[in-house]
Amino acid sequence: MSNTAKRTIIGVIGIPLFLYLIYLGGIYFLVLCLVIQTLCLWEFLKMFENKGIFTLKILTVLISVAIFFLLYFKYYTGMILISLPVFFEIFREKKRNPLNPVLSVFGIIYVTIPFFLLNELEKNFLVVIYLFVLIWACDTFAYFGGKLLGKHKLTSISPNKTVEGAIAGLLFTVISSVFFYYLKSEFINLTDSIVLGLLIGAVSQAGDNFESLLKRYTEVKDSSNLIPGHGGLLDRFDSLIFITPFIYLYFYFIK
Repeated sequence: MSNTAKRTIIGVIGIPLFLYLIYLGGIYFLVLCLVIQTLCLWEFLKMFENKGIFTLKILTVLISVAIFFLLYFKYYTGMILISLPVFFEIFREKKRNPLNPVLSVFGIIYVTIPFFLLNELEKNFLVVIYLFVLIWACDTFAYFGGKLLGKHKLTSISPNKTVEGAIAGLLFTVISSVFFYYLKSEFINLTDSIVLGLLIGAVSQAGDNFESLLKRYTEVKDSSNLIPGHGGLLDRFDSLIFITPFIYLYFYFIK
């Protein structure tokens, strides 16, 4: 089966299921966020073993789950658990490296916190749907814009990404945001739709390129082979991870 066929099948099955779990919300979406963040964090930590950085993966994942639940139940002091990898590293006998706990702490901040904030955003179902629609619009139009118009390389990190593709992704993200406003205007106004379109279009692409930087540094093609034709979960949710904190701050402190 070709790679394109695999991607199509996974998309046809996976996207409706994902949207259905968002629609159900509550415990279903909580579990979804928890599972995805756990697998993404594992992939992130595993990638760096190519560079000789061997974190305490199981410990880090357990800490991330504990922090997720403590934050969910408003025990914000639970963030102190993020320091535990440092203490455990001191007592390791093999593969001890000061970079191990640094990577564990960064992984929790990079992966776990955004998924916790995404679960918080789920209290308004439309916000989460809006976010996913705009990220997909950005990815899709950046890809096709680059294929059709791309001439100038955007960055050496991702040779296939072009300036023209990035502009197309940004432009159509704003257009999609404004279109969403006209369909469902009760949670954003026109100004919000333009500002958020620009924000999501720019930051989601930054997230995609940052994960490409991680893969180039660790010399891996994909974060894992978990999803046939798509790579790993971190490959699929890199943009979401980057943009979610910005959207959370916008809706809870600016909007």
